[in-house]
Amino acid sequence: MRNSPEYENESRRGRKRMMRIICTHFFTMVLLWISLLTFTSATFANDKDDTTPSLEKGVDVYVKRCSLCHGSQGMGEGKIPLKIPNYPNTSLVKALKAKTAKEIHDMIVYGGMLDDVSKYMPPMGNELTWTQIESVSMFIQDLRTNTEETLLLVTKYQNGNSVGANNLGKQVYEARCVLCHGKDGLGDGRMARIIKNPPPFNLTLSGVPKFYLIDIISKGGEAMGRSPQMPPWSDQLATNEIEAVVDYIVTLRKDK
Repeated sequence: MRNSPEYENESRRGRKRMMRIICTHFFTMVLLWISLLTFTSATFANDKDDTTPSLEKGVDVYVKRCSLCHGSQGMGEGKIPLKIPNYPNTSLVKALKAKTAKEIHDMIVYGGMLDDVSKYMPPMGNELTWTQIESVSMFIQDLRTNTEETLLLVTKYQNGNSVGANNLGKQVYEARCVLCHGKDGLGDGRMARIIKNPPPFNLTLSGVPKFYLIDIISKGGEAMGRSPQMPPWSDQLATNEIEAVVDYIVTLRKDK
């Protein structure tokens, strides 16, 4: 039995509608995939750009990780060398040890593991990324060849590097205190293997009030009848930075 012409026409129209719907969904999915791939490619491209070494990134690494020993000017005027007797010369402006780009790179990566490098120089190969190592190596080379302009970059960075109040204490701690007191305040920083009498204090055991912490950070250990190897920070840290790092240190205590 044959279907009526009206039925056949309706069937054809139904099949056409279905094909249009299928095609629309298909092309929508294609466009979505294209958009996703474009976004992903752009993201990877940006990530790749972010790994490019630069002098600006070198300044960031230097100020946060190196200035404590080498000084803000790179002339060996850091806090630690000035407090520890017979500490080796840490000037970077004068090429005392590493002179070539490769030698600078190797010294950053291997530190005191190299035969002709002081044991006080910690190896940073496991703590810094390739980008950070190359960038800070670039900074050191530029510091030697273009000292005045490079130091202006450091000053500009220090003046403009503001952070939120909630992160300030942690940032100050990581830049100024970790080397001796350790990441978690346990007194197990890199300098703990060198500073022995007395060793860096385990801050998690501290129970002193905040005003005492402010005093000892500002004035240094010797002025407070404590370790003479604890440097005063009032000339390098602003009042709000000292207060912020005190608040952060309190969070490290076992009994908060």
